[in-house]
Amino acid sequence: MNSYHIIFLDIDGVMNSDQYNRWKYKNHMHSQGFGSIDPRECYRMARFCSKYNIKLVISSSWRNGNSWEKTYNEFMNEGFEGLPYRHHGMKVLAPYIVGVTPYCESRHRGTEIQYFLDIVDGKYPEYKKVMKEDFQILSWCIVDDDNDMLESQINNFVQTNPLIGITKKDYNKILKILYYDEYKKCIEDLNYFKKYITFK
Repeated sequence: MNSYHIIFLDIDGVMNSDQYNRWKYKNHMHSQGFGSIDPRECYRMARFCSKYNIKLVISSSWRNGNSWEKTYNEFMNEGFEGLPYRHHGMKVLAPYIVGVTPYCESRHRGTEIQYFLDIVDGKYPEYKKVMKEDFQILSWCIVDDDNDMLESQINNFVQTNPLIGITKKDYNKILKILYYDEYKKCIEDLNYFKKYITFK
């Protein structure tokens, strides 16, 4: 059985931002097929996952029901069934997606994440389709612009600013949570991101 470091990833306010949307419309990028997700952030996240052996569980409303497979396919196709436009950049995240959080009646994000953790531990076998495969979690971190998390999740939570989306400082916090014992070594590698285009 594989073991993974997991990010529970929100999309709106994390992989896009108010700043990105203003830039997109100012430069008429929406007419060139640029959707509501910032492709630059997708590439940064994909490189981050690759470098630090991290997998993604989509906790955003961008997930397709309770199905890992449907969500994976939509990311691979960079679009959603029934919508005419594409979201460039989504495809690079697809190889790292190993699950989606199940919907619960309350739609409370923290509760849905806890359900997923319980499913990984063997509870609720009827919801296995939210996972790509059976795996163990080495460590986990929630990345979201909202704060509707359970009290027990606060130490594993990185809250982004929806005005600017995920930042280098947020990546720093994620590493500290996922690789606490190796944090000092990992933090030196954050210079890795200086090569890539940023507008923050």
